[in-house]
Amino acid sequence: MKARIGVIGAGIYGTKILKAFSFAAKMGDIELVALADLKEEVVQQQAKAFGIKGYLDYKEMLQQEQLDAVAIVTPDFLHREITLEAAKYGVHVLVQKPLDTSTEGGLDMIQAARQNNIMLYVDFHKRFDPGHMQLKNDIKQGKLGHIQYGYAFMEDQIVVPSVWFKNWAQHSSPAWFLGIHFYDLIYWLLESKPTRVYATATKDKLIGMGIDTYDSIQAKFEFENGTQFSMDSSWILPVGFPSIVNQGIRLVGSDGISEVDSQDRGISSAFESEPTAIVLNPFAALEVERPFYGLAPQGYTFESMLYFTKLVGLLKNGMKLEQLEGAYPNGEEALVSTRMCEAVHQSVESGQIITM
Repeated sequence: MKARIGVIGAGIYGTKILKAFSFAAKMGDIELVALADLKEEVVQQQAKAFGIKGYLDYKEMLQQEQLDAVAIVTPDFLHREITLEAAKYGVHVLVQKPLDTSTEGGLDMIQAARQNNIMLYVDFHKRFDPGHMQLKNDIKQGKLGHIQYGYAFMEDQIVVPSVWFKNWAQHSSPAWFLGIHFYDLIYWLLESKPTRVYATATKDKLIGMGIDTYDSIQAKFEFENGTQFSMDSSWILPVGFPSIVNQGIRLVGSDGISEVDSQDRGISSAFESEPTAIVLNPFAALEVERPFYGLAPQGYTFESMLYFTKLVGLLKNGMKLEQLEGAYPNGEEALVSTRMCEAVHQSVESGQIITM
């Protein structure tokens, strides 16, 4: 039997989810049933584009469609409310990172998932990047020895908070929107929990544009295994920067060093129609024409979404949820990065080291 899946939030990233799920439906893995969004124009356009039903009220979609699973692709601060509603219907949930913007909200989501025996899958696609997977293997094989320290950065063009998400950027920050990707990644790589953090931040550029949020946040973490890790996040790179996102990670251990340049992966282009040269990350997201299936999504951002559909299919056909323990980024794991991000903001606001 095919699992029936819906999508809540059909904007920029919601479109990626829809493309991934549409491909999974063409492959015969799932049935993509419906989408919901607050904007009528978006609902009409996307429902027509993907040949599915459209709803302005996600609660009505949950009531009407007898879904097996749903993807939540909304602003971060709405994740909790929608997850709790989906759980009432016994619907498995893929929620975009972060789990929630508070530990309390995250715990509510985890409890609802447990009580209703549903999968709570958090879309941390950095875990699916082949470079990061290789790094994970090297660490597990002991090639780096004891990881002493590390550094990562993730930065967006200013178009992200000032244009794409202007209506809700003030409810987020570069740490919640970007940094949390690597907060989760380093926790996953080290298999060790953070113990302390000290963080600083700057408000300047965006607040001058009427958007009351941080431009950049710098955090220094200590982990139970002794590793020191620094993470910088910002979303004020100029629009002339040759890609929307700039990112990378490096780890230094007693026996080795490893660096993953997630930005410059060897493909760039320039067109008369574009203001600057374009640097592409082919590992992240590509759409390749395939016979019969048409455009097929590839890359680690899509792989994370498609993996969810595979797990939902297994559950639909008799596998027990407990059999998938440890097989995906679940709510309990995601709560660690939520707590890290929460502590980062507490440190910024207090000027103190925060113990976690």
